[in-house]
Parts: sequence; structure tokens; C-alpha cells
Amino acid sequence: MGTNFTNIIRAIRDQIRGYSRAFTMVELLISMTLFVVLISIAAGGFIKALRTQRAVVALMEANDNVSFALEQMAREFRTGYNFSKISDTEIQFVNAHNEVVWYRLNEDSLERGIEDVRLIRTYKKITADNVKVARFNINLSGENPGDGYPPRITLSLSVSTQNKYLEGVSTDIQTTISARNIDS
Repeated sequence: MGTNFTNIIRAIRDQIRGYSRAFTMVELLISMTLFVVLISIAAGGFIKALRTQRAVVALMEANDNVSFALEQMAREFRTGYNFSKISDTEIQFVNAHNEVVWYRLNEDSLERGIEDVRLIRTYKKITADNVKVARFNINLSGENPGDGYPPRITLSLSVSTQNKYLEGVSTDIQTTISARNIDS
């Protein structure tokens, strides 16, 4: 009985040795193809998420920069007097330091201008280079002397960024500033 059992074990062992324990070339090609396809899909999604994140950060930076510029303008408007709307995109007034100041849209940026003692006007950009101001509109009311109302300046603008992934995407901002002094 012992020899029959040994013969059976040998037969099973020989059968097992006859089968290959490796993968076939077709199985390897199929598994590698599936792996490459899945990695490509995952990498594409990751790259798109990175681009979207960069675009959102660029738009947030543009909005922050324009908000900072508007706050600078508002501080000067609040203490200013003698407001005069030059055009839809330019305003002139006298600030608290008795300087004649201009704010305007020039090309795609906001600028602040002042005159020196020789009456030479110089402008400086107050928005960053990556910010594009597409539309800037000034509405002035209460500027007439003796009308009993403080001057109110409403600024509305459309802001976008120079980011190539955000072409055509803009943010509209509007604010109204009331001067502290009533024109008399």
C-alpha cells in the first residue's frame, strides 16, 4: 500500500511540474496595456486639476489686486473734494494733501496721476501686470456745490487675468464711495 501512495504522489508531482508557473506573453501584454490606460486617465485628471487650480489662483490674485487698488482709491476719494468727471474712465479731484489727483483706465490697467509744482502730470499703474481691467466706468453724483449732498463716486469694472486658461472669464466689481465733505 505504501508504494501505491508513493506512485500517486509522484504522478501528481510530475503533473504539476509539467505546467508552467509563469504568465504567458499575451497575459503580460494585456495587463500592461490596462495599467498604461489607467495611469494615463489618472494622470490626465491630475493635470487638469492642476491647471484648474492655477487658473483659480490667478483669478483670485487678480481680484485681490484690484480690490487693493479700489481700496486705495476709496481712501483718497473719502477725504477728497472738488470732484470732476473727465470721461467715463477718468476722474479728477483734490485729495486731503491738496494735490490734484487723477484716476483713469489706460489700456488694461488702472493708473493714478498727480501734478508736480511745474504742472507736469505723471501717471503710475496701480494694478499688477497680470491683471486685465476690461471695463472701467465712473459715475459721479452730488458734485455740484451747494446741492447739500456729499459727492458719491460709483466705480464699476470688469477684471480678468492674463492666464491663458481663463480667456473670456472675468469678474465684475462695483463699489460706491461717499466723500466725507459736503460741497458748499
